[in-house]
Amino acid sequence: MKDLIGILGLGTSGLAAFEFLKNKNKKFVIFDDKIEPNLKLKKFWQNYINWNWEKLERIIISPGITISGKNKHPIVKLAGKYQVKLQNEIELFFEQKPKSIIIGITGTNGKSTLASLISFIFSENKIKNIICGNFGNPTCLINPYDKKKIIIIELSSYQLLSIPSLKLDFGVITNISNDHLDYHGDFENYLNAKLRLIESIKPNGYLIVNHSDTFLKHKIKQKLKYFNNINILNTRGLEIKSNNITGEHNKILFEIAFLISKKFGIKNTSIQESILHFLPLPHRMEVIYSSSYLQIINDSKATNGESASAALKSYQNIHWIAGGLEKKDGLGKAVKYLKKVEAIYLFGSSKKRFHKQLNETNFDGKIYLFDNLKKLIIFLFKKIHKIKNNKVTILFSPAAASFDEFKNFEERGEAFKEEVSSNLTDFNL
Repeated sequence: MKDLIGILGLGTSGLAAFEFLKNKNKKFVIFDDKIEPNLKLKKFWQNYINWNWEKLERIIISPGITISGKNKHPIVKLAGKYQVKLQNEIELFFEQKPKSIIIGITGTNGKSTLASLISFIFSENKIKNIICGNFGNPTCLINPYDKKKIIIIELSSYQLLSIPSLKLDFGVITNISNDHLDYHGDFENYLNAKLRLIESIKPNGYLIVNHSDTFLKHKIKQKLKYFNNINILNTRGLEIKSNNITGEHNKILFEIAFLISKKFGIKNTSIQESILHFLPLPHRMEVIYSSSYLQIINDSKATNGESASAALKSYQNIHWIAGGLEKKDGLGKAVKYLKKVEAIYLFGSSKKRFHKQLNETNFDGKIYLFDNLKKLIIFLFKKIHKIKNNKVTILFSPAAASFDEFKNFEERGEAFKEEVSSNLTDFNL
């Protein structure tokens, strides 16, 4: 009898699965390639190679572990050999047949901002809700039977590959562009992973379609030929203002949040008032300093060229800081938006490739390369200290993943803010 569950990866989602299975008195084994077990974990710890594969029913796998493409984890081959399913912790939640209304959000960029915005609108209008999944709380530890609480789940392409029981009342795909190709192997696989969200929408549920993404609209239209019981909410370019969030790319998120909120009976004026006062997330076009001649933006969450291009379109007189662990297309679309950039400062493992890409463009400003972020900031602040005419923007929008030097984009963003803080004092800016 197959009654054993494996957990591979003991990050936030793996530890949540550990707590869930322990509370349910399930038989399970755990392992992580990168950490040593503490006392709490040691009893269940065993290298996956030595698991009792004949008894394994499934493996709960962390979303950061590659299960497709060329560089997939060796456990994928073993799972195939023994016909063991690979799933993630969100599946544990959906197997309980939740009674709550569930909103699922995916897309290349804007997922976290949209999830936070919808949550903020709901909270401002006294509607109970919780954010979970790829951003927020682990999903499997949420009460699935609370009908009064709306569950907002951010879903990465990795997660969509491994939640067979996923069922949504509302599904959103914000946009699609080249990303995570190292994980998925090619763009077609990545696109298909995202489009799996449509298959999970319940009969008479809602799919929200981004009218401004022509490519996405076309692909969704093809997919919908096989579904005739989904309601479509089309965005149509409503003008909705915000006091705190800039950028054309955010306008579509405002409208998606508006359309969903209306379905919960919230009045137009209340939705618009909430959007007006919503604050951006940390590390996403976050203003960390502003004076009459200088503003500093922390956009560490920009882990690809598409995301960085949104920031590059939003400011003037930019001194752009980029670099990290490069994606397959390098700077990607970001190289098309250099008109407002005065100088570029590169760091991290991608700096030489980024420099090469930039040299192939018409950019005629100066490009500087640095060994690390600390040296970069000191050099940049010396330079900025001498410029006090037009308002200058220091834009930290890396267009790359953080894993060459940092644990995640949050740690990278905090490191940037710390360097900025100490140098603001030193240079009296």
